[in-house]
Amino acid sequence: MINRYEDLIHAFEIKLRRLISEYKSLQEQNNHLKAELERKHTDLMLAHQEVLELRKNYDHLKIGKSLGTSEAEKAESKQRITKMVREIDKCLALLDE
Repeated sequence: MINRYEDLIHAFEIKLRRLISEYKSLQEQNNHLKAELERKHTDLMLAHQEVLELRKNYDHLKIGKSLGTSEAEKAESKQRITKMVREIDKCLALLDE
């Protein structure tokens, strides 16, 4: 009878060790996946910012080309647009405060 209890306890200990080992393995895998998700999120945010910047540059280029035909007119238009963008950025900064 005692031998049977010892066998049950031994089997329980083995299963418990295996369960703890699997738990630790899953924790490591979970941490790895969380880190990878964070890296992907950062990459996505950088790509999104780059897309926004490229769209802004494209819009400026379209406006600049449509406003003037000569190089002097284009330069003047570009300066006006740049000034407007700076003013908008200042307004946005004030709104963020």
